[in-house]
Amino acid sequence: MVRPPLSIRLLHTSLPHRAPAGSSSTPSARDSIASLLSSASTDDATRRLFDSMTSRVKTEADEKRKVFRPNSYAPPHSLTNSSLYPTPRPYAKSPLLGPSKKIASKIDPFHLTQSSPLDHDLNPLFALNFVNPMGKIKSRAETGLTWKSQRKIGKLVRRSRSMGLISRWSNLPVQGGLGKGLGKIGGRF
Repeated sequence: MVRPPLSIRLLHTSLPHRAPAGSSSTPSARDSIASLLSSASTDDATRRLFDSMTSRVKTEADEKRKVFRPNSYAPPHSLTNSSLYPTPRPYAKSPLLGPSKKIASKIDPFHLTQSSPLDHDLNPLFALNFVNPMGKIKSRAETGLTWKSQRKIGKLVRRSRSMGLISRWSNLPVQGGLGKGLGKIGGRF
């Protein structure tokens, strides 16, 4: 399909949804203009311009438009502008993986001090810093740690959960997780 030049496409007002504001391009007006052009002596350029204005140029939106057949049922929501001319779905965003290795090695406290998060395995308040309010382990994008430290943080949180120091479902220490109220059996706290 050969597309007409832009100047002719800008003049194209045969479709009501493309008509400029304030213009009345009804079929009767087009017919009256056509009768005037046929009666008067016109050159070929004017005739081609008029034909291009009144002929329908199919666009990508027209190809996506649903065809309605006579004696068929169309629900009201199928006549909305968003239904007749659907917008393309946006591309999926790439997942947030956290800072690059260069940046993470400068801000990761475990990497800078050359220590391991697993040294704090019996401290529930330390483990709760890396758990969101729903009890899930925070992602590397939230913590800003290196991959190595993030894996150790995951291991720390899972150990704390299995020992019963922190809750599996919320960001709260469990009863007795801090070593209070256990009498002589109390923990190291």
